[in-house]
Amino acid sequence: MAGLLVLAAAACRRDLAEERASAPAPPPAAQIAPVTESMTLEERLERLSQELSAAYQGRLEGEALGRLLRAEAITDRLLEVKAPFPWLARGYSVDARLRQLQALADRIIAELRRGADPEDLLDEVRALMAATEDLRVALQEGGGDMPTPLDSLLANTLPDTSEATISEGPTGE
Repeated sequence: MAGLLVLAAAACRRDLAEERASAPAPPPAAQIAPVTESMTLEERLERLSQELSAAYQGRLEGEALGRLLRAEAITDRLLEVKAPFPWLARGYSVDARLRQLQALADRIIAELRRGADPEDLLDEVRALMAATEDLRVALQEGGGDMPTPLDSLLANTLPDTSEATISEGPTGE
C-alpha cells in the first residue's frame, strides 16, 4: 500500500520543464507591442531594432527580458502593414523576410519558455538583430522584379542536360 502511495505521488509531480512550457501565454501582441497602426514598416522595424538592442545589452535578464517579449510581439505585427513593394531589389519577397524575422523571434521565446539559459540565446538575438538591420537596408535599396520561378527555369534547360547516363568506362568495367 505504501509503495502504491509513493507511485501515485510521483505520478502527480510535474516536471519543471513541463511547468515552464505550460506557463500562461504572454498577452496578445497588440497589447504589448510598442507599435501603432499608423506606423510604417520602416518605423516598426526601427522599433524592433531598439527593443532587440535593449534586450541584448541587458543580456535577457530582468527588464531586458520584457524588451525581448516586446520585440517578439512587434514581429507578430509586422505583416499587418502593407509593404512598400512585394519584392526586394535583391530578389527576395518582403513578406517572406518578415516571416523569417517572426519565426526567429518565436524560436527564441520558445527556447526561453523551455528553460534555456538566456546567456545561451544571445547569439540568436544577435542574429535576429542582424537580420532586422539587413532587411531595413534592403528596403532602402528599393523594390525589384519578381525572380523567375524555378519551374520556368527548369523548363528552359536543354533536353540533353536533363538526362545523364553513368557508365563504368569504355569497357563497361
